[in-house]
Amino acid sequence: MEQYTKKIQRTAAIGLWGSAAIVIVTAFFSMVSPWHFIQNEYTAKWMLVAGTVLAVLAVSMALLGTRRTMPRLRQTDGLEAKLKGYVDYVRQTYINLMVVVLLLCLFTLLSGRNVLLMLAMVTTLVLVLGYPNIYKVKVDLGLTDGEMRTLYGDRYISDRHDEQE
Repeated sequence: MEQYTKKIQRTAAIGLWGSAAIVIVTAFFSMVSPWHFIQNEYTAKWMLVAGTVLAVLAVSMALLGTRRTMPRLRQTDGLEAKLKGYVDYVRQTYINLMVVVLLLCLFTLLSGRNVLLMLAMVTTLVLVLGYPNIYKVKVDLGLTDGEMRTLYGDRYISDRHDEQE
């Protein structure tokens, strides 16, 4: 069971911090670098439109995927099956959104439109807000206090006071 919790944390951390690093490097490069890519106005506008549509679709699909996946995972029998499904969900969401952030940053650099950098930051914010900490995993999967203790041991602090007495 511990390998699943480590996979969840590792995948989420790679997706989140990778996206943040890509955005920071892109912002730094676009503001400081003496080199700039020059596109004609038509290409730059279509990159802006494509990047905006990509960002909106990616964030929408991540939110809709969460809405559809979590009830299905809560109803799954067995802790291991729930964790396997959650690992797949986290991997899909975080890696896909990191790729979207990378594409948005490439469009930002190629088109010279810094609005796309803002959309990359918003997409990264979605990853921050959905980061799977111990208590979010409990709520998302509908786990009991006993299951949480088997997964996380002493790191999990129950919200029930009657069990501690």
